[in-house]
Amino acid sequence: MPNEEDKDYISPMRQRPPPKGGDVAYNNENILRQLRHYNDIRKVGGKDCVQDIYARDPNTSGDNTRFWFVGKVARCTGTVSAEAAIARQINLLEEHATRIRPVELGRSFGRLEFWFAPGDTEMLTSQNDIGTRLQRVAKIVEGSEKVPLLEVGLDLSIVTNQGAGFCIVRTEDGVVPPNMIA
Repeated sequence: MPNEEDKDYISPMRQRPPPKGGDVAYNNENILRQLRHYNDIRKVGGKDCVQDIYARDPNTSGDNTRFWFVGKVARCTGTVSAEAAIARQINLLEEHATRIRPVELGRSFGRLEFWFAPGDTEMLTSQNDIGTRLQRVAKIVEGSEKVPLLEVGLDLSIVTNQGAGFCIVRTEDGVVPPNMIA
């Protein structure tokens, strides 16, 4: 018969519960599957089927709003909209954003805003190209939960041990601030 001290004991050998998020839970299997889908879609569709994804830093505002690069989303353009592709994989995107930028984004899990730019425009955004505007995307898009994972893919950004990461400064509307236009 267990004594009173043993009743609150939790075995160190217990299994962790599976992460939340279902088929887009933040785990190695799902991340690698979506990367394979990204590469397959990208191979066929090129950069026209890709969007660059940014998370808005909630601690900044006005003409100095920071947007952190999170990764790239690919989609089958004939069947899936950019918004639906992002919304379908939002759990992976949000988990990743808070893990690669824990100081800036970590405490805002569940409340982050995501924005996208055309694929492969990181260089243009870093050079403050006024023709490359970020567009806000809703986290919930009608019908996105029915999008087959085979039709969307994800290539998440990697941050080195130096922790630099890539961010751009924009207005709250996703455009280059007037003081940064050359």
